[in-house]
Amino acid sequence: MASSSGTKAADSSRPQRSLSRGMTRMATRVVDFPTEGDDALDSGVVPSCLASIAPIFRVANEIEKDNPRVAYLCRFHGFEKAHKMDPTSSGRGVRQFKTHLLHRLEKDELETKHQLAKSDTKEIMLYYHQFYEKNIKDGEYTKKPEEMARIRQIATVLYDVLRTVVPSSQIDKQTQRIAEDVKRKRGQFVNYNILPLYTVGVKLAVMELPEIKAALRALQNVDNLPMPRMHIKPTNPDDKSTMPTERIKPVNDILDWLYVIFGFQKGNVANQREHLILLLANIDVRHRSLENYTELNSPTVQHLMEKFFKNYHSWYNYLHCKTNLRFPEGSHRQQLELIYIALYLLIWGEASNVRFMPECLCYIFHNMANEVYGILNSNAHHVSGETYQTVAHDEEYFLNHVIAPIYDVLFKEAKRNKMGKASHSRWRNYDDLNEYFWSDKCFKLGWPMDPKADFFRHSDVTQPANERTNQATGGRRKPKTNFVEVRTFLHLYRSFDRMWIFFILALQAMIIVAWSPSGSVTSIFDADVFRSVLSIFMTYAFLNLLQATLDIILSWNAWKSLKFTQILRYLLKFAVAVVWAVVLPIGYSSSMQNPTGLLKFFSSWTRDWRNQSFYNYAVAIYMVPNLLAAMLFFLPPLRRHVERSNWRIVTLFMCLYVSPHSLFSLLKIPIALDMAKDFTGKSDDDLFRKIKNDDYMYSAVIECYETLRDIIFGLLEDDADKMIVRQICFEVDSSIQHQRFLINFRMSGLPFLSERLEKFLKLLLAEDENVDNFLRQIINVLQDIMEIITQDVMINGHEILEAAHYIEGQNVKKEQRFEKINIYLAQNPTWREKVVRLHLLLTVKESAINVPQNLDARRRITFFANSLFMNMPNAPKVRDMLSFSVLTPYYKEDVLYSDVELNKENEDGISILFYLQKIYPDEWTNFQDRINEHKNEYSDKDKSELIRQWVSYRGQTLSRTVRGMMYYRKALDLQCILETAGDGGVYGGYPAQILSQNDEKDILDRAQALADLKFTYVVSCQIYGEQKNSSESRDKSCYTNILKLMLTYPSLRVAYIDTREETVNGKSQKIYFSVLVKGGDKWDEEIYRIKLPGPPTVIGEGKPENQNHAIVFTRGEALQTIDMNQDNYFEEAFKMRNVLEEFRKPRRGQRKPTILGLREHIFTGSVSSLAWFMSNQETSFVTIGQRILANPLRVRFHYGHPDIFDRLFHITRGGISKASKVINLSEDIFSGYNSVLRGGFITHHEYIQVGKGRDVGMNQISLFEAKVANGNGEQTLSRDVYRLGRRFDFYRMLSFYFTTVGFYFSSMVTVLTVYVFLYGRLYMVMSGLESEILDSPAIHQTKAFEEALATQSVFQLGLLLVLPMVMEIGLEKGFRTALGDFIIMQLQLASVFFTFQLGTKAHYYGRTILHGGSKYRATGRGFVVFHAKFADNYRLYSRSHFVKGLELLILLIVYGVYGNAYRSSNLYFFITFSMWFLVASWLFAPFIFNPSSFDWQKTVDDWTDWKRWMGNRGGIGISPDKSWESWWDEEQEHLKHTIIRGRILEIVLAFRFFFYQYGIVYHLDIAHFSKSLLVYGLSWVVMVTVLLVLKMVSMGRRRFGTDFQLMFRILKALLFLGFMSVMTVLFVVCGLTISDLFASILAFLPTGWALILIGQVCRPMLKGVGFWESIKELGRAYDYIMGVVVFAPVAILSWFPFVSEFQTRLLFNQAFSRGLQISMILAGRKDKTTASS
Repeated sequence: MASSSGTKAADSSRPQRSLSRGMTRMATRVVDFPTEGDDALDSGVVPSCLASIAPIFRVANEIEKDNPRVAYLCRFHGFEKAHKMDPTSSGRGVRQFKTHLLHRLEKDELETKHQLAKSDTKEIMLYYHQFYEKNIKDGEYTKKPEEMARIRQIATVLYDVLRTVVPSSQIDKQTQRIAEDVKRKRGQFVNYNILPLYTVGVKLAVMELPEIKAALRALQNVDNLPMPRMHIKPTNPDDKSTMPTERIKPVNDILDWLYVIFGFQKGNVANQREHLILLLANIDVRHRSLENYTELNSPTVQHLMEKFFKNYHSWYNYLHCKTNLRFPEGSHRQQLELIYIALYLLIWGEASNVRFMPECLCYIFHNMANEVYGILNSNAHHVSGETYQTVAHDEEYFLNHVIAPIYDVLFKEAKRNKMGKASHSRWRNYDDLNEYFWSDKCFKLGWPMDPKADFFRHSDVTQPANERTNQATGGRRKPKTNFVEVRTFLHLYRSFDRMWIFFILALQAMIIVAWSPSGSVTSIFDADVFRSVLSIFMTYAFLNLLQATLDIILSWNAWKSLKFTQILRYLLKFAVAVVWAVVLPIGYSSSMQNPTGLLKFFSSWTRDWRNQSFYNYAVAIYMVPNLLAAMLFFLPPLRRHVERSNWRIVTLFMCLYVSPHSLFSLLKIPIALDMAKDFTGKSDDDLFRKIKNDDYMYSAVIECYETLRDIIFGLLEDDADKMIVRQICFEVDSSIQHQRFLINFRMSGLPFLSERLEKFLKLLLAEDENVDNFLRQIINVLQDIMEIITQDVMINGHEILEAAHYIEGQNVKKEQRFEKINIYLAQNPTWREKVVRLHLLLTVKESAINVPQNLDARRRITFFANSLFMNMPNAPKVRDMLSFSVLTPYYKEDVLYSDVELNKENEDGISILFYLQKIYPDEWTNFQDRINEHKNEYSDKDKSELIRQWVSYRGQTLSRTVRGMMYYRKALDLQCILETAGDGGVYGGYPAQILSQNDEKDILDRAQALADLKFTYVVSCQIYGEQKNSSESRDKSCYTNILKLMLTYPSLRVAYIDTREETVNGKSQKIYFSVLVKGGDKWDEEIYRIKLPGPPTVIGEGKPENQNHAIVFTRGEALQTIDMNQDNYFEEAFKMRNVLEEFRKPRRGQRKPTILGLREHIFTGSVSSLAWFMSNQETSFVTIGQRILANPLRVRFHYGHPDIFDRLFHITRGGISKASKVINLSEDIFSGYNSVLRGGFITHHEYIQVGKGRDVGMNQISLFEAKVANGNGEQTLSRDVYRLGRRFDFYRMLSFYFTTVGFYFSSMVTVLTVYVFLYGRLYMVMSGLESEILDSPAIHQTKAFEEALATQSVFQLGLLLVLPMVMEIGLEKGFRTALGDFIIMQLQLASVFFTFQLGTKAHYYGRTILHGGSKYRATGRGFVVFHAKFADNYRLYSRSHFVKGLELLILLIVYGVYGNAYRSSNLYFFITFSMWFLVASWLFAPFIFNPSSFDWQKTVDDWTDWKRWMGNRGGIGISPDKSWESWWDEEQEHLKHTIIRGRILEIVLAFRFFFYQYGIVYHLDIAHFSKSLLVYGLSWVVMVTVLLVLKMVSMGRRRFGTDFQLMFRILKALLFLGFMSVMTVLFVVCGLTISDLFASILAFLPTGWALILIGQVCRPMLKGVGFWESIKELGRAYDYIMGVVVFAPVAILSWFPFVSEFQTRLLFNQAFSRGLQISMILAGRKDKTTASS
């Protein structure tokens, strides 16, 4: 093989192989590489530590077909470089890579032949010359810049290989000149994103736009800037005589100047250069004349200054420091403004995770702007006193000295949170670290920042940088900043204290009035009652004291970080609250005539200064702040400085609905034909009056007649034939005009004419390769038509034919007429459109509501037609519109389904392809018609690819999302073309003007240039680099499919995090980069690479971190966030210009929107009942819900996608989401909170919609609801909710509460109410209080109380959750449809589903606040029509539903057995029905909504699987779905990390289960009505005995069950005999009864469960004393019992086949209503087997 030494002899015919032979026989592991062939040897399989050699292999693949020998030499060169970089093959994957490459080289060495010469040296030199002459020499004038960039890279690699193969002495001058020319052009041809800024030769249209030229010219103005100086070190460091020298470094523009001064990265500078140019160009061109367009307008730069530095302005004002945005007199203001903007963008572009800390960025910019000012004005440094120097810094200086230290702090804090499991109070999140810069303490950091400052100091020992990812940081804990997220429900009171105070005071007042002697509302005017009502102010004072106390307690861990003024405010607030809590009771007691109790105690304090009016004065003084607040509320001008809101009177309900009338004309012709055929009148007026009564019918008849006339007349070539048609038309027109139509024409012949016309039109639209046969058929049908017209329809039609024969002067048979036709007219697209239209008019017989037949197409057309009549801003020209980007985060989801995935069958024999064929039969039929058309001539491979796309476009895949978002680009291209063509003509449709080929190209190029200027789409594929290097088939498939997307859509960009390994001081260290790539010729091409200070996704939540790293590559003034499960529609993309105008639309008040909310269509609700429920629920939320939230409530936030952000507003205020671990689990809504808190304004718009997929299976839905409930639990603890709750006005605060965390708290309270009611009733029954009350003569009538209890049962059925859906369906489809859907939903057990989800919300919300444990729950986005095993359902719902359902079941049974209330009342059923319904829903909903749950064979399989799962042992590496023990440990994970308060509360809650035993044992017959405590003590003896027996059996099974089976059986026999003896004694001697046995089960089972719960909390202690295994075995027994109890009813129902059929109908009624055969899906294997046989 070729030697890298360059000393190879000139006459060598092939490379030496000394190096390869040394590597050939090394022991290694064989690796399976991609199956695409050897061409796949590209950067995708090059190990990360060898990433620098990846271009060599890419070049080898590029030239493989052109010259295989040179490709071989390139690979060999890459092999040698790899060996030099890692000679020991110690890097990850290096050994496997070398081995594979070596095998390839050995094969290629023998198989590749020379083509240009006889030696490798001459071969590569000649090929290098040939490549240069062919591609580079004049290529710059003929090839596009991106192509030249690729060619230049190939030439560079070829020259490197040439220098390796050819000795330096043999490289001729021509080769050297070529190399120098290529090197010189390196800067001219580089991979670019949108703007090829430095390309020479062929100029793209985008670079010819005057706005781009003006922006570029402004940035290139570097006049008067001091040029940076570079220090050049001597080449020989040992030579002391040589002194370092300086030279001026030239710069091209402002960003180059900043790059050199501050040491930014080249990739960052290039990225932000294009970013700034596009911003300037898009803003400046708006509504500006293009004539004499050479300079930027000053308002453009000023507008950008205002947008970028508004937050900086607020920051320095808040800290009372001076701004560093200074403009000295005589300076070039626009140049300085551009420098400041560029500086901020460069800081932001390289800030990595620090972008989540906007005030930290303000601090950095503040100091760097000061440096800029000092450099430009030669000022002295305020600390050192030295003059600012324009010394150039090395690249990455800013990253290493500014960003990396702050990132290290973030990283160390992330280590403290233990992957989000540690308490929030133990570590500082993004908000804590950012709010450090809210105080003037931040200036103690200095500039350059002092690494010894308190902000950076975490421990006495500094952790080495290269151990960042391996070691946690110790040291003392830093205090939280301003706020502490303590896990307690008291946050609800602290954040919404005004609401709770209002509720409590109102309740107190109502109770006082109700308990007054009259009980009437008017009694409040009674003096005594009114005096009692005034006591609410005392309550108010105590509640305020509680709030002040909570402020101190809950923020205690942040006191060390608070300023003195903040601490003083807390203390003064507490002191004032204490004073009022004492003064008001004293004052109130002084006003009472005969005080008693506590009032008497306070009254004694007043002594002699009692005064009846003192309390009134005190209340008046106390209420002064509230009166001022009310005044501010009712006087908006005074309140605007507190809350900058544009208050206005709004309408509560608004409905805009316009039907798509344009579709109605399609069905009118068949109706008109029937009307005419059956018409019995004799007057034309009657017939035409009936037709004209329907405008659409009248228009359709005229259109049909005129279109048919034009079609036939155009076909005919013979003049005589044309004369006949002309004469027929004349007769028709004349008869209508003289009202003789029914006299001259027979209506009975019209149906026959319609049939022949239908056949005629079908023939015209058909394509037949046999022209003669095609012609003959058309002539025959046309002659039939003319015969029917003249003979059957017209009375005197024969006279027209005879007249035609007479004019010709010869006797010709009439059949010979109409033979000369122009068959080639069928190729005219305009004429074919007429034929299609006429065919529709004649054949469409369905109602207009069913046109088109496809449901989704009909919905889209309806919405689009309706939206055109909605109130939307006018669309500007494309050039004047706001520029925008779309950003989609992607992780590991499906991109494009593979053939294997399409045809892979599940356990029921159902494949994805089969499923979709049955769900979308019409779409599948249409698709088959398209791909089987002869003109397309698709190969089998193409058809397979199209099928993959067809399936993927109906799932929740990335390919569907990308296709939908790229409609924006397609729409912009078309809109640009239409604007260029003008109203006079439309290019590409019906051309009214003839364009030359060059004109067409110019128009297309201009359209694409403007589209590039206005739209950017970035998909943040976080692990794209890992997928590229992965050997797993799924990862490799994802990489390949993403690459195909980039090649299919050239304007698509993919951002990913690249990881490379570098050796530093002999240790391997990972380096992270944020990379942007685009599709090239065959591979991806890197555009920008920005080094990161560390791994960006380990600090916060994954999704926002993924968005954050890619947001620097977005462009424009607006940013739409799109999730991976969304879609877009072509027709909706045209309205993007309209909706973007909302940002500029004049509004009342000063604020403009910062987030535009858009409507979503849920496209996953078309089949199953669950999908339909979720679709309706989600639709109501994203329509009527968000409509009301936005206006009038003004509490709409950001609930995910597809909202559109004011991009410049948000990138200067922390980004489009918040990312702190766990607390920001619901990252989307926090961006809405952040936007509102920082003065933003959020609106909602329904004239545009975006598609969205939702979870469609029961388990998927439950996981999603659990995730949202977890997120709301974390929101309850957050500072954002606290601040919004305190700053909103009262009514807005109420709206905010009940539409966010309050909804989940109320759901939990609803469930707790059932518990409180039943436990209260149980106490009354067991204590005898109930019977005593009923026997009391004072209780005469409880009917009113019973009716009040019965009323609440309606609200516990989940019916209120259905109300918004009914309202939305009613508004959009009519209330009759809404009522029908509501009834159908109830028949499909929607109440069961929503009641079940109520339990999900309550469980996860409450557990999150008590213990934490929130995490992202992947729900999966596949097609879910499969059976979930019983073990899966048990794992998912055991603790959240089954345990609670069984507890309520026992409560109801015990209450039913021992209770006596309501037995004679008819309301007993209503009072307890909702609770029984709740129990049934929680226990059996997972099986009702699980396909095939009641299939007997499935039931048997489920039982077997569950028993195996229960019996499997756990351990390290055993997943929870394989073993009960592993699952049991995972279920207790939240208890391992909970705080002591959470443990105590868990134990206290578990004590409720002891109540059963305590109450029931005294009601046993064996107790003989004894009330002695000894009875309860004996019950514990029984309990302990039972547990010991179970322990003995368990120990015996483990010790003797295998080796000493006889001993184990003897032990069991002894225990059985002992048990029977004891039971005999108890029955005979002690009076035990059978009922006592069942009662004892109800008593002792809850006790055992309580012991398990307490044992789980005390796990560490029990492990120490050796009791943990006993608790575990007891837990296993309980889970076994619960599983049997839940499973038994399912098994019993499975015996009856009709139950399974009923369930199938219940689950898939939507599909049955569309005529789909779901049974074919559920029994897919059987059908396919039958078909194959």
